[in-house]
Amino acid sequence: MPPAPSPTVTLRDVAEADAAIHAAYPPEPEIVRMYGGDPANLPERSFAASRDWVAWMQAQPYARIIERDGTAVGHLRLHSLSVVDGRARLGIGLFSSAFLGQGIGRRAIVLALDDAFGPLGLHRVDLRVLATNTRAIRCYESCGFVHECTERDAACVEGSWVDDWIMSILAREHEARRQDGDRHSG
Repeated sequence: MPPAPSPTVTLRDVAEADAAIHAAYPPEPEIVRMYGGDPANLPERSFAASRDWVAWMQAQPYARIIERDGTAVGHLRLHSLSVVDGRARLGIGLFSSAFLGQGIGRRAIVLALDDAFGPLGLHRVDLRVLATNTRAIRCYESCGFVHECTERDAACVEGSWVDDWIMSILAREHEARRQDGDRHSG
């Protein structure tokens, strides 16, 4: 039996209709913990709150909805953009833990990096991630991000202090990975 085809992951602009999609996914402990929140204190999700979230996302210069095979499954944004310094910070999240471990985030990040280092002309993209979020760290490393530094005891998660990692990738590193991938895909 041939392997199942890989899902098609795309990025698109945030639309008003995304409020209903966002509201349909209640906060999950695993996802909230990955963001550094308290899974014992899950935030309420309402259509009004999701509508506010959509408006906030639409106000971002580079905010996108992640779709897998045409279905919205998460969000991604490049924020803190500095044209002068050619840099931005990446933020990403999937709407449900059911979407984890399928390569969706990895593919979405590569698409965003293609835009960041292509049309946007950036030199560097960085991110912050909890040192305990090993799933996300593996994903970021597989996209070419490298650990630059550790902010010790940067977040209090469930009553314990957790370090934050700063990770980054440069345009030349992303391009080298793309060229290496092109050599191995033919």
